[in-house]
Amino acid sequence: MLYNYVGDNMSVDNDFEQRIRSGRLYDFYGGLLTARQQKVMEQHFYNDLSLGEIAEENGVSRQAIHDLLKRVNSTLERYEAKLGLLARSAKEKEELCQAKGLLNTYIAEGNIDGRLIKAQKIILDLSDEGRQTNDF
Repeated sequence: MLYNYVGDNMSVDNDFEQRIRSGRLYDFYGGLLTARQQKVMEQHFYNDLSLGEIAEENGVSRQAIHDLLKRVNSTLERYEAKLGLLARSAKEKEELCQAKGLLNTYIAEGNIDGRLIKAQKIILDLSDEGRQTNDF
C-alpha cells in the first residue's frame, strides 16, 4: 500500500482511522449489504486479503473489487448518516465512562450503599469492560 507522507505520518494515520471506521460501520450495517458485498468486505477486512487476491478468488478484475469497496464504503456512510448507530454507540460508551467515574468517586468517598454497588455492576455489565473482565 502506498502512502502520501505529508511532513509526518498523517496520511498513514488517516488511512488507518478510515480502515477502522469502515470496519466498525460494517459491524453495525453489514447485514444490510448484499451477500457479495459482505463476502468482499470480509475478505478485505477480516482475512486481510489484497485487492488482487480478492479479485482472483472472485473471478473479477482488481479494479472491480476496488470500485465495489468504494461503493460499499459510501453505502455504509449513508446508512450511518441516516441511522447514526455508530455515533450513538460512541456517545453511549462515553456516557457510561462518565457514569462509572462519578460512581467510583462517590463510592471512594465512603458513600457505600447496596444500591450503589448494584448500579456499579449494571454499568460494568453495559460497558465493554464488563464483557472483557470482572474488574471495575
